[in-house]
Amino acid sequence: MDDNNNNNNNEDINDDIDVGRDDPGAPLGEPDDGFDADLPEIKPTQTMLDAEYFNMDDAAEPKTRFAEKLFDLIDIVSGAFLIVILVFTFVLRIVTVHGPSMQETLHDKDMLLISHLLLNPKPGDIIVIQVPNPQYDTPIIKRVVAIEGQTVDFDFANWTVIVDGEPIDEPYVNFDYLREYGSYVLDENGEKIFRTSMTSSDIRQDLLPITIGPGKVFVMGDNRNQSSDSRSASIGQVDTRDIVGRVMVRVWPFNKLGIVKPNEEE
Repeated sequence: MDDNNNNNNNEDINDDIDVGRDDPGAPLGEPDDGFDADLPEIKPTQTMLDAEYFNMDDAAEPKTRFAEKLFDLIDIVSGAFLIVILVFTFVLRIVTVHGPSMQETLHDKDMLLISHLLLNPKPGDIIVIQVPNPQYDTPIIKRVVAIEGQTVDFDFANWTVIVDGEPIDEPYVNFDYLREYGSYVLDENGEKIFRTSMTSSDIRQDLLPITIGPGKVFVMGDNRNQSSDSRSASIGQVDTRDIVGRVMVRVWPFNKLGIVKPNEEE
C-alpha cells in the first residue's frame, strides 16, 4: 500500500516536471533555458527598404549628376562650335583691309565682317573681290559704282562720276583738294580747289561712256587717286562670280566697331 502511494507521488512529481518543460519528451536533467526556441522572423518594412534605397541613391547621385552635366556641356559646346563653322563657311567671313585705297571710309589693317549670303550687289555697296589675276594674291575691297546695263562716264578734272547720264553724289570720296598751311584753298565762289585731276588709269576717253556688261559690276576705291580698280586694265569690270562678299560690320579697331553703311561717309 505504501508502494502504491509512492508511485502516485512520483507520477505527480513527474507531471509537475513535465508541465515546466517546452518539450515533454526531453530527457530529465536537460532543462529548457528558452534559447533553443525559434526566434520570430523579422521582416523588413517598406520604410526600411525605402531608407536603404535612398541612402544608396544619395551616395551615387553626385557622380551621376556631374556626369550628366558634363555630357550636356560637351553637347552644347560641340553644337555651338559646329554652328560657328557652318556660319563662317557659308554665311560670314572676316577679312582685313590692306592699303589706303578705301580711305577715309576704311583704313589699312581694319578688320571687317563680310557676308556672301544672297549676294546681289547694288551701287554704293562695299564688296570684297577675288581678282582672277595673279597680280592680286589677296582679295581687294572696293565700292560698286555701277551694275550691269548701266553706263559710266567721267569728268576727271572735277572728280565727277556720271552713271546713266547723271552725276552721282559721293560724300565718301577722298577728294584731293589743294591745301595751304593746313587749310583748303577756295576759289572765287568759295568752292574747294582740286589739287589734281582724278586719275583715269587705263580708261580711254574716246571709249566713254562705258556700258557695264551682263553679270558685271564697275568698282572704284573711295581714295580715287590711290586705288587700282575698274579703271585699270588689270581689274576692269568685275564678274559677280568673283565677289567674295559684301562688307557688313567693322570689328577692328574697337573704337570704330559698327555697321559699315553704303553711301555714307565715315
